[in-house]
Amino acid sequence: MKFQKHIVILAAAAVLFMLVGCDISSTNDDPNRATTARTQNLLTHAQVNLAYGFGGDISQYNSVLMQHMAGTERIHLDVSRYNFSSGIAGSVWDRNLYSGGMNDLSLLISQATEESAYHHRGVAKILMAYALGQTSSLWNNIPYTEAFQGSSNTRPAYDSGEQIYEIVQQLLQDGIEDLGRTPSQRFILGNEDVIYRGNLQNWALAARSLSARYHNHLSKVDPQGSANAVLTALNGGAISSNDESMRIAFGGESSEANPWHNYQTSAFGTNTMMGEFYVDLLLSIDDPRLPFFASTNSAGEYVGQSAGTPGTPRENFSELGSYYASTDGPFNFITYSEVEFIRAEAHYRLGQYGDAAEAMNNAIIASLEDVTGEADAAYVAAQASEDAASMQAGGFERLMTHKYVALFLEPEVFSDWRRTGIPELTPANPNLTNDVIPRRWPYPANEVATNAANVQAASEGGASITDRVWWDVP
Repeated sequence: MKFQKHIVILAAAAVLFMLVGCDISSTNDDPNRATTARTQNLLTHAQVNLAYGFGGDISQYNSVLMQHMAGTERIHLDVSRYNFSSGIAGSVWDRNLYSGGMNDLSLLISQATEESAYHHRGVAKILMAYALGQTSSLWNNIPYTEAFQGSSNTRPAYDSGEQIYEIVQQLLQDGIEDLGRTPSQRFILGNEDVIYRGNLQNWALAARSLSARYHNHLSKVDPQGSANAVLTALNGGAISSNDESMRIAFGGESSEANPWHNYQTSAFGTNTMMGEFYVDLLLSIDDPRLPFFASTNSAGEYVGQSAGTPGTPRENFSELGSYYASTDGPFNFITYSEVEFIRAEAHYRLGQYGDAAEAMNNAIIASLEDVTGEADAAYVAAQASEDAASMQAGGFERLMTHKYVALFLEPEVFSDWRRTGIPELTPANPNLTNDVIPRRWPYPANEVATNAANVQAASEGGASITDRVWWDVP
């Protein structure tokens, strides 16, 4: 793989233990029992669980909605036609988030406080902020302040989306403060951190980068205020190279593989192919990342499938390419390329077109180098040579289109599209929503069944997938 591989995933046996061997994730368990679990194991388990959740079902279904991929069979075809049920949405909520990584992080924060494991606690707070921000961006109002209490409260109330975003920013700030504290010598952060291997400086850079992302989500409710908040966060010290990107790079063995490889080699692996809109977009700009993101069909051509249409015969269409289909593909929490796109957008909203152009060019070049190993000179000249004048004259659409290209399969694309309407996507045909592309995820079936009163209160009687989250104002 050509991406900067500065993280080594744990050995296969350890990964298997993390994924299936721990009995510490159930929200119905007594949280006091977690004292028997080592702090280090909780951190590793949470990191991998979040990567498999946001890089698994969430990445798959968002990529189908955003037409990076086409759902061509079974569940993914249903999602592509906007038959996005609460049953489909529930698996990742139940398995990877509330009964998985987020519960582990809550236990870790409590346990690390008792043990003066301040660096572990700081990392856990940063990861919890990431998880809450991403989860709220999909479901809007979600449980947090009453969640993770085990059998003492199995029906937690929901916090509003606005409250969650405030909590996210506070957790990020508190996490950075914890990184600067002196921990007990028994708890020096190290290899159990499979994202940064204990590099505290990188964790602080990532926290400020995530702060900028979640401020940027508010671009429709406060365009200038959110832009200033973005730049304040980034100017405090953010990710500034591909080597500092917050990611897990998975291993070379099948037992250590990234979520997309595991999905593609499963019984459901035929459910998706490359999306026609995305493939045609990359072909139109002669993008050098296309051979990494997609494979050719039986005729040696790059051909995507149209949204909402069964993919038959399969040999006529392109499958996922080696960058994510290989076992050692990454899961990106946030990358240097995304940080520069966020910076460019903030500058643009403030009328600082020269700074916006510079950041946009940096973002595209960073993605090229990350994916292909080099920045193709001809492509840079054609696509990454913006200046203040060109940025002011229609540059925002190019900016967001290039971000859509660079963040291939990343869940953040769904938030960007809802904020900006870029790229302009044609709804799948046929679909069940009167040609309206979904704008949120449905609450999980298990929540609807077991926590009905709070779900009803959170959704004001029932949330449709075409409803908007709080920051997605018309």
